This record gives sequence, C-alpha cells and structure tokens, in this order.
Amino acid sequence: MATITRTIRGSRRTAGERRAEVIDAAIIEFATFGLYGASTEAIADRAGISQPYVLRLFGTKKALFLAAVEHVTRQILDRWAEGLAAMGPDSAKAAPLEKLRVLGAEYVELVGEVHGLRLVLQSFSSAEDPDLRSEVHRCLKRLYNWIATNTGASPGEIQQFWAYGMMLTVAASIRAIDEAESEMWARTFVHIPIE
Repeated sequence: MATITRTIRGSRRTAGERRAEVIDAAIIEFATFGLYGASTEAIADRAGISQPYVLRLFGTKKALFLAAVEHVTRQILDRWAEGLAAMGPDSAKAAPLEKLRVLGAEYVELVGEVHGLRLVLQSFSSAEDPDLRSEVHRCLKRLYNWIATNTGASPGEIQQFWAYGMMLTVAASIRAIDEAESEMWARTFVHIPIE
C-alpha cells in the first residue's frame, strides 16, 4: 500500500504522522468539549489540516473519539511499563505493592498532563452510547489485566490502586495540583498513600 503524504508548511508528512497529529488535536478538543461538543472542524484546525481530511482518516467523529481513548490507554500502559522497567532486573522479585507504588508514581506524573486524563472522564460520561461503553470496558479490562499480570497484585489491591487513580484523574481534570501547595483539600486529591 502506498504511503500518502501531504506537504504542510514546507514539510512532508505521511498519513500515519497526520493521523497521530489529528489524534493529539482530538484529545485536547474532546477532553475540553466532549464527544458531542467538540467539532471535527476545530480538530482539523488544531492539527493544521482540512476537516474533510480528518474524516477521510477516521470516517466519523465517534471513530476519532474512540481512537483518542485508545491512544490515551496506550500512553498510560507505556508509562507504567517504563516505570517497571526502570526498576531494573530486581523488578521481578519486587512485592506487588512496591510495583503498584511505581505505577502510582507514574500516574501522578500524568496529573500535570490534564487533557489525556480529562478525556478518560469524558469517555465515562459518554458511555451511554453502546459503542463508547464497549470501548471503555475494553480499555479498563486491558488496564486491569496489565496491572494484574505485571504486578501480581490481588483484586483488592488493584481496586485500591484504581480508586486512587480515579481520584487522580479527577484531580487532573479540575487542576487540583494548582491548589495543592496552599489547600489541604487539593493535596488530598494529588497524593497517593499506597501502603
């Protein structure tokens, strides 16, 4: 299959590169306005391409939303994998809670990158749509299975970890980190006390 390229501002990009740029733009727009409030025109403008090209790449706005949710899920998994890899060869011997602490520290870093986590919340709030609900279930199952396989944590330990993760997701969305230095309520949102 031939690679599609476009010339934009003096540089040539493949369809795959354009697709990645559109997903990055879509994450910001969908995180801000949700599936139904975001427009493919605004996404196209943010990505520096035409709206018809966005639709040619993804077909529908919903398909683009689903691709953005999948992308954020992969980013989280990649971040967690990097965290465990940084533990070195001893990670295999580490206790499940120690591994969860590493994953938690990686997730805390995502709190400053609000758009991806806010998109997660938008996907939850749009889950009345059966296609979106199915994708949310698939992504959450994928995250759960990855944690269980790579940490050896029990379902109860994963549930506690996940509860803190959801709290951090809300913290990211409301930018609690901006208030954490001076406000106790905000500090409780951005701290993960896994024991």
